[in-house]
Amino acid sequence: MPKNEPSLTPKTGLVVPAAPALSATEQAVLAELYLPLIGPLAYSLAAALRSLQTPSTDLTHRRSHAELLGILNVDLPTVVAARQKLEATGLLRSYYRQDDLGEVYLYVLQRPLPATQFFGDDLLSVLLLDTVGELRYQQLADQFTPTVVDIQGATDVSANLLDVFHIDSQKVTHVPTEIQTVRAKQATATEMTPAMPDLTDEVFDWQVLGQILKQNYVDLEQVAQSRQLIMTESRVYGISEVEMAKLISEVASLTTGQFDESQLKLLIARRYERPTNSTTTQLEARSAATAAADTTPAVKLSTAEQQLVAYAKQTSPYDFLNELKQEKHGFVTSGENRLIHDLVNRGVLPNAVINMVVYYLLQNRELAALNKNLLETVANDWQQHDIMTPEAALAYLRERQQPKQPRQRATRARNGRTPRKEIVPKWAQKSADGTVKSTSNQITAAQRKQLAARLAKLDSDSEKGD
Repeated sequence: MPKNEPSLTPKTGLVVPAAPALSATEQAVLAELYLPLIGPLAYSLAAALRSLQTPSTDLTHRRSHAELLGILNVDLPTVVAARQKLEATGLLRSYYRQDDLGEVYLYVLQRPLPATQFFGDDLLSVLLLDTVGELRYQQLADQFTPTVVDIQGATDVSANLLDVFHIDSQKVTHVPTEIQTVRAKQATATEMTPAMPDLTDEVFDWQVLGQILKQNYVDLEQVAQSRQLIMTESRVYGISEVEMAKLISEVASLTTGQFDESQLKLLIARRYERPTNSTTTQLEARSAATAAADTTPAVKLSTAEQQLVAYAKQTSPYDFLNELKQEKHGFVTSGENRLIHDLVNRGVLPNAVINMVVYYLLQNRELAALNKNLLETVANDWQQHDIMTPEAALAYLRERQQPKQPRQRATRARNGRTPRKEIVPKWAQKSADGTVKSTSNQITAAQRKQLAARLAKLDSDSEKGD
C-alpha cells in the first residue's frame, strides 16, 4: 500500500473493470499454487471482486466497499490485508484517485501465471516451498509438469494451415485496417501493464561471488540467470557472498558446472530453517560487536538502544528472530518462518525495521510466538508512517506517547490515582558529565528486559490514551 494512500472507509467507491474468465487450467493453478500463499480469505476476495465487475471503466458507475464487506462478512482491515496478498502475488493491481464524486479505487484483476512460469519465478516458488514444505512442493511440481510425448522415430503428418483454409494473399501482404487497429490496442495495453515490483534491489557483491564460483568451475551464465533467486535467499536468511558461493558449489555438477535451482532452494531451506545452537552469551557478544556501528539517530538513544539498533541493522530477519527466541528459551515455529518470509517478500520494509517489529512484538508484548494479525497490523502501520530505520521506530513509539500525556494525567486525577512516574533504569541513566553509566559495552539480558519494559510502557501509555 502506498505510504500516501488515505484512510479507506466503507463509503469509499470501487470499480472493477471486466476481465476475461479464467480457463480451467488457470483456475487449477489459482487453487493449487496461489491459494496456499494468499489464504482462503484473499482467494474469496478475488472471487468477490469478479462478481462486482463492470463492463465499463467509467468511474461514475462505482460501487462502495461496504458492498464488498457485506459479501465477505468481514471488517475493513481484514479486506485490506487480503487485498495486499493479491497485490503482492501479482493477482491484482490497485489504483486510487479522487474526483468530483469522491474517493474511488480501481481494482484490475490479473490472470495467474502459467504453472511453468510460476515455478520459474524465484520469489513465488521459494514462498510456496516454505509454505507447503518439500513433499507437497514436489507433488505440485509433478502435477503441473507437462507430459512429455515420445515422438522419436515418428513422422509429423499434421495438416498445414494453408492446406486446409484459403486465405487471400493480398490481405496477408496488405494487412486490413481492422487487424492493425486491434494489434495497436493490444500493444498499448501490454506496455501499460505494470510489471511485478522488483524486490531484489539490495547490496550484494556479485563480483566476489563470481570470482569464488569461477575458481570452483561453476557455470557463471547460469548464476546470472538465477540472480533473482540468489538475491531473495540472501536477503531472507542473511547469506553472505562467500556462504552463497559455498552453497551453490555444493549443488553444482563437477562435470558441467551447472546446478539445479530447486536443489539449491532445498539445501538453503534445510540448512537455515533449522534452529542453531547459539547461546545467549553468543548473542550478547554479537550485540557488543555491533555497538560501535555508526548510527545517526533522530532521537537521543541510550547505550542499550544504540546497541539494539546496530544489531537490528546487521542481522537478517530470520537470524534475529531465531536468536531472540532462543534467548527466551524457545524456538522458531514453521508458521513464524513463513510470516517473516512473507513480510520480506513484500519488500515494503527494510530488514532492520522488520527486526524492530519482531523485537517490539516478542519483547514488548511478551508473546511466545509471532501473531500474524499483530505482525501485519504493526508492519502496515509503520509502513504508512514511513518508518524506514530502527531509530525512526523508536522515535515513533515515543511520538505516540507524547501528545497523550496531559490527557492521561487528567484521567488518572479524576479517578483518584497518583500519576505514575517513569523510572529510568540504572544502565540508561546519565552522569553529570553527560556520559552513560555502564560497566560494560555489552548489552546484557537484564538490560534487554529493561529496554523491553521501557518500550512496553510507551506502547501501553499510548493505548490507554487512545
